[in-house]
Amino acid sequence: MAAMPMPTPRSLLLLLLLATPFLLLPHAASASAPTSNPDIDLEYLIKNAGLDDAPAATATDDPEDGAPNFPDLDADYEDDEEDLFGDDDGPEESSHSHPSAADEAHVLLLTAANFTAILGARRHVMVEFYAPWCGHCRALAPHYAAAASALAADGVDVALAKVDATEEHELAQAHGVQGYPTLLFFIDGVPRDYAGERTKDAIVAWISKKLGPAVQNLAAVGEAEKVVTGDDVAVLAFLDHLSGAHSDELAAASRLEDTVSFYQTTSPDVAKLFHIDPEAKRPSVVLLKKEEEKLTVFDGEFRASAIAEFVSANKIPLITTLTQETGPAIFDNPIKKQILLFAVAKESSKFLPIIKETAKSFKGKLLFVFVERDNEEVGEPVANYFGITGNETTVLAYTGNEDAKKFFLR
Repeated sequence: MAAMPMPTPRSLLLLLLLATPFLLLPHAASASAPTSNPDIDLEYLIKNAGLDDAPAATATDDPEDGAPNFPDLDADYEDDEEDLFGDDDGPEESSHSHPSAADEAHVLLLTAANFTAILGARRHVMVEFYAPWCGHCRALAPHYAAAASALAADGVDVALAKVDATEEHELAQAHGVQGYPTLLFFIDGVPRDYAGERTKDAIVAWISKKLGPAVQNLAAVGEAEKVVTGDDVAVLAFLDHLSGAHSDELAAASRLEDTVSFYQTTSPDVAKLFHIDPEAKRPSVVLLKKEEEKLTVFDGEFRASAIAEFVSANKIPLITTLTQETGPAIFDNPIKKQILLFAVAKESSKFLPIIKETAKSFKGKLLFVFVERDNEEVGEPVANYFGITGNETTVLAYTGNEDAKKFFLR
């Protein structure tokens, strides 16, 4: 069985050093399905952890009030629903506690009657699908309204809107709403999920990056120093020119990998600050992170798809703590095979350095993920998903969701 208790740090190190190389070989290890419901997707579970309502893929109408009545994912999970999806009892008489009308002056109210027209008139629209009784929606409301006001004050060409999903059932269903709140960002009518933090600053920063220049120029060392010290992850291209074919490829890569800031320079001094040899052949690309393994050099063909794949594979830390915020980076990563460490917070300091040391040898080949076992919002549901019980430190290998099934590696 791939899931096994690790009684000591030394035994964990031995296991990883012996077992990890075999995970890279096709069919090197036998597989077994997780003990939990195979119809539940792990990415879906993480994304919806803590939501007030995380329904199944389809909804039926509630005979009493006409609001969507989402069926249970599986009868076996009835006892866990409160932990997974929040403790709201469903629709209540209280109204949606958004700020006052003055506070929401820049938030549009969308219905089936005006939805298509608004999205046709505005190129960039963020839409919140909410339920009036949803506690997380009420918590988001002031941040969402403040973000709308801030973006409007800055003259950003974007509209922030909301849809009452309990009134607009078909509209919510048509856009795959599976929990409240759901935030979608539409560009020319095409939606994509917003999976960032539900705060004013996070929403403003995410939208600003979406609509800002794909690549920023760094000409002065002072500007570059701010990037090196301020950005958690940054990509720099050392080019001969700030326009032309190479710059265009870099911009295209930035649009494919839009969670990381891309920069370009022709300055040898700026390049040196990013640990690029000023005499290096151009174009050169590096990825810089705020961690021990801070520098990764791109050695592939200078094409947008190759650069984006390089960034996606290397942008996350050697070990990623699994949260709702980091989930998208893990599941969208082109590397699907993972080593997961399950441990309670107070025990993690014994094992994380060992995992990190091992991860250095398999960078770009395996993802190493830490699941905080005593985190009720994420750790508990994920442990239940894999059939892990108790608080023993456990390590397992996971092949990902490539074939829509989940397997343990033996």
